[in-house]
Amino acid sequence: MKAALRKTGFLLFLFGLIQVAGGCIMEDRVIELVVNETTCVDFLEDHDTVLYGNSGTVNYADKINEILDENGVSRDKIVSARLVSASYGVTELDPAHDDWIITGSITVEWEDASAPGVIIEGPATLWEYTDVSISAALGKKIPATLNRAGVEILNKALADFIAGGVRGNPVLTFRVVNTGVGPHSPNSGEPIQFAWKGCIVVDIVTETDVEVPDPF
Repeated sequence: MKAALRKTGFLLFLFGLIQVAGGCIMEDRVIELVVNETTCVDFLEDHDTVLYGNSGTVNYADKINEILDENGVSRDKIVSARLVSASYGVTELDPAHDDWIITGSITVEWEDASAPGVIIEGPATLWEYTDVSISAALGKKIPATLNRAGVEILNKALADFIAGGVRGNPVLTFRVVNTGVGPHSPNSGEPIQFAWKGCIVVDIVTETDVEVPDPF
């Protein structure tokens, strides 16, 4: 997980105003800041069949709280949070068998943190991958075309967290649902083995108070 706060340019602008304004009267203003939060889930694949699954679970409330703490922002200062993009790429493969081509999808489901195993929404497809060459995807960051149903689940979970988490803080499970392997089917003597990761990027908009020169 990593987060980037897009406020540096604005703060430098404010600093310039203050320098120019000198001793003029200051007033309080509320501004919005955007935090980019990236979360990745790693999948280690080792299968002897075309149809296989794998999953990774993230306590997303913990990750958002960590971002807020890093930037000195409380949850009640969040204006909105939404999924803006996703990507995937291979991180490791077996060089002796690097010709695999895969097809399938990544799904997401929202679990109630206060009641493990209870699914609030999902699963639904977050994105699909078609005829992806494992070797060609090594070290790459491939943009994913997001599916509306999966995006809605994730955004609902974020909205519930902002509202106070009446159904529990969001725990998200991302699942690989593979449906095709080429150029031939894996088997016990030649399993498909590789590691990859899927990443999502969420924009978190927060409010903060600053002092700026009063022009009047």
